[in-house]
Amino acid sequence: MFKDQFPFFNNKPEQVYLDSAATTQKHASVVAAVNDYHLHHNATVHRSAYQIANQATALYESSRNSVAKLISAKSSAQIVFSSGATESINTIANGLHKTMLCGSKILILASEHHANLIPWQKVASRFNLKIEIVKLSADGCFTQNEFDQFSKQLTADVAILAMAHVSNALGNIYPVKEVCNTANNLQILTVIDGTQAIAHMPVNVEDIGCDFYVFSGHKMYGPTGVGVLYGKSEHLENLAPFKLGGEMITQVSYTHAEFQPAPLKFEGGTPNVAGVIGLGKACEFLLNNIVSIQQHEKECYTALLEQLEKVSGLRILGNVRDSIGVVSIVLDKHNISDLAPLLYQKHIAVRVGHHCAMPLMDFLQVAGTLRVSLACYTTMGDLDNFMRSLQLSLTVLDEGESGLDEQKDSVNELLPLAQKIKSANGWDNQYRQLLLASKSLKIMPVELRIPDNAVFGCESDLWISVQQNQLSAYSQSKIIRGILAVLIEKATELLRSEGSKNADDAAHNAAAEFDYFDYLTTLKLTPYFSAGRRDGLQNAVCAIKQKLR
Repeated sequence: MFKDQFPFFNNKPEQVYLDSAATTQKHASVVAAVNDYHLHHNATVHRSAYQIANQATALYESSRNSVAKLISAKSSAQIVFSSGATESINTIANGLHKTMLCGSKILILASEHHANLIPWQKVASRFNLKIEIVKLSADGCFTQNEFDQFSKQLTADVAILAMAHVSNALGNIYPVKEVCNTANNLQILTVIDGTQAIAHMPVNVEDIGCDFYVFSGHKMYGPTGVGVLYGKSEHLENLAPFKLGGEMITQVSYTHAEFQPAPLKFEGGTPNVAGVIGLGKACEFLLNNIVSIQQHEKECYTALLEQLEKVSGLRILGNVRDSIGVVSIVLDKHNISDLAPLLYQKHIAVRVGHHCAMPLMDFLQVAGTLRVSLACYTTMGDLDNFMRSLQLSLTVLDEGESGLDEQKDSVNELLPLAQKIKSANGWDNQYRQLLLASKSLKIMPVELRIPDNAVFGCESDLWISVQQNQLSAYSQSKIIRGILAVLIEKATELLRSEGSKNADDAAHNAAAEFDYFDYLTTLKLTPYFSAGRRDGLQNAVCAIKQKLR
């Protein structure tokens, strides 16, 4: 419906982009406004009186007005520009005075993004407050039962309530208006993360009644590196500035400084002028189209759910019937980290991992989910392509589980794992060979899967150990296990290359100094690694080397 308004898709017509919860593509008006600023109005704001400086300031402040209109704020003075929601939350957390707080607890939803959790850990330590978690159901849903329990936790002993309007990991829409109404009566300071809501539904901060509301430009069709902090006027007045420097002052001596009133007192330094101007255009786009966007996304989401519910062995976490266009998937038989690369090769952009919600994934007892997130530019054709690619990818994984290892290649039968992978023609065949290789990995016993053997930074849990000069490893991902099997095969070969079955010091040195990542490159594997997988495997290589020394 809106796809032709986003230039990205003119340049990438083959791309099925289903990762809009991570970042959205940019509307044509945003791209044009940013370019126009750089070409015709490039000057700093609020500091000079020449013509283009005045034009830049006018455009900058016009964007502030557009943001205020979008969220129905009483005044544009309640709109503070930041680098994004993360900086907005940190500005609140670092600017609080003890006098602004009335209780001894900070209440946080179990599904919060790290950006709406970690800053409050610091506040809790600073003010000697206790963090209390609002739990979800076992499958991540927020039902009437969870809401009733949440309501019981809202007491006068709560100082701060930090929660998302919509969960970035699950898509759950939370009843922020009802919660803030109760919190206001109890003098609880409310901080609402609207990052996942702002592009998908009308937002009225006056109606919600929150004390603070934050969001990021790049998740609402605007530029990266710019965001918004809305605050009630009295709280912005009391909040201490977090970012100190030029422009946010009225008077400075060598020993003292006086600050401007909000919002400028929070905008120290030269701001992201181009980003703010682009954000203003994104706000205008949403103001003019939010009802149509909401309807279109609902139609796409409903169609996607109908198709996914037919897939055997696939589970959807979270509030399926009360969600924005986010579907968070786990598989009963396969690891999602094995599924994702197959989708990537078919130009399907989805997100796999913990989605910056590690405590939530621990609570749900999953390593992560595959997240499909829709936007106004998502089409039914995109969803058809996704479902087709999903089914084909699951077929590849199923073949790797049942009987594919019995298919022998007479040429490669006696060759090592690495040779079979290098000889495979194309990524799909290499992928199948990695699935086969995973079966030959010496599996690490459960009792050795301890923190000392853990490798961090991978897309799935990973452990590596050496016992009696033998490497063993384990990962939930079959593809990671296949890669580990190839690496351990090479390490074992090097350990034996010195002619000693006991793997003497020379052999250990040879195995420890070998460039395993370059070895994977010679096998033609590394071009297919995502940044996350590349970093994780680098960590795995380092662990292998360390344990062999």
